[in-house]
Amino acid sequence: MTRTMPRRPTSALAGADARSLRRRLVLLDQDQADLDRARELLRQAREHAEEAPRDAFELVHRAALRGAGVLVSRANRERRRPLPRNVWSALERLGGDEVSRAEEVAPMVAERARLDRDLSLPPDPALLGRHLECTAAHLDLVAERLLEDLPASLAELAVEQ
Repeated sequence: MTRTMPRRPTSALAGADARSLRRRLVLLDQDQADLDRARELLRQAREHAEEAPRDAFELVHRAALRGAGVLVSRANRERRRPLPRNVWSALERLGGDEVSRAEEVAPMVAERARLDRDLSLPPDPALLGRHLECTAAHLDLVAERLLEDLPASLAELAVEQ
């Protein structure tokens, strides 16, 4: 009796499509891990907002950087020439809604620089509140963008959970 080998896809395209999908899923996992870390930083910032506003400001700013970094790294995968290393400059170069996010965060970047210059200063409470609010909204937008490139059947599974 002759033993046969399992059949492989007869079309090279089918194999390439499967590899492409696997690669997209691996990259999605990486992006999702970065987004989860940003959300964790945001959660910690909210916890510390009352008793340690300086720490909260730093945590929310790191969450904002990480969330924006997800979009920049995704864009760099498609680009021949990488975007600038400064995430806010990179967002401006992406165009569209990302330009308004970079403009929105400019006062927070200035506030962080002010806090870095004088370690005894507390952050502006209004800016801290705005940073928390805007960063949460932006992280939700990043989560939506992560699902945009998936095939519809996989995106539906992600939304159901």
